[in-house]
Amino acid sequence: MTTFIDREKKILEFIQNQGTASIQELVEAFGVSNMTIHRELNKLAEAGVIQKKHGGVSLVTKPLVEDPNQCAMCNKTISERTVFIVHLESGEQKRACCAHCGLMIQSRAKDVSQSLTADYLHGHIISANQAHYVLGSQVVICCMPSVLSFGSRLDAEKFQKGFDGTIANMDEAIQYLHGMMHAHQNHSA
Repeated sequence: MTTFIDREKKILEFIQNQGTASIQELVEAFGVSNMTIHRELNKLAEAGVIQKKHGGVSLVTKPLVEDPNQCAMCNKTISERTVFIVHLESGEQKRACCAHCGLMIQSRAKDVSQSLTADYLHGHIISANQAHYVLGSQVVICCMPSVLSFGSRLDAEKFQKGFDGTIANMDEAIQYLHGMMHAHQNHSA
């Protein structure tokens, strides 16, 4: 006899394999009533692993409530020394662990009102749009490829002389990251 815990586990595995599932698919797959499926899904939804929607369910890819100390992109813990903050027009704020993740969030969001980043050398918050970025240096603080923010071009140039990398503005840095992602995807295929 299948226990509730076993069925919960099997339902979750089914959804993980499919990505989404309708209530009817789950009823047929497990040979139980709609009510039983709804009870099991309610438990999984309360645990935060699935999201119920009309007639079906899908996996939760991000936490429903974002932790302000966790990166909205990669879920790493955020250090104030490398924080990147994207303010959306809706008033929502997306915090990232580093400029790499912050620029990825920036490039994917459609309603950005302002972005801020921490100056790597001095620690103060600067406009991400006006920052100078050192890409791919030998210093890797967080995510790869390394992207570090600087408030002045002179500071970025001094850092680059010691630790290599390429200096870029925000748009160039975003293009670089997208190019690296595509190169990695093509290499993995």
